Amino acid sequence: MEVCLRQRSQPVGGPGAAAYARREVHRLADQALFFGQVVRQASEDDAALIASELVAHAGGLCVLELRLASDGLDILVMGARPPSEAATAHGPYVFWWDLVTLLARDVTVRRSTPASGAVVRAHVDTECPPG
Repeated sequence: MEVCLRQRSQPVGGPGAAAYARREVHRLADQALFFGQVVRQASEDDAALIASELVAHAGGLCVLELRLASDGLDILVMGARPPSEAATAHGPYVFWWDLVTLLARDVTVRRSTPASGAVVRAHVDTECPPG
């Protein structure tokens, strides 16, 4: 069961979009403390980096939505522009996308029309992984 302590959708874009995304992730982690959920610093930092990379590479206005779930942080970016599968397999190296997929436990992409971009959801665990 997902417990949403904070869910906020906000259109973002322009030169301050990445910084805004990072601030919102840190605010969400701070808010989690009020509900007794501790977000590890490493998880908070990973989520901030993921959010900033997704909005920075959206190619314009997008919608950032952050959710605090019982097992982690969800970052949704509507209007994102993830690299195509062909570009990542055969084209130029896409460093920022590799960061996103490496740091998140789970990344899903729901492609829309080329004009509206895609919806990217990245989940970051808030607890230490077992082992």
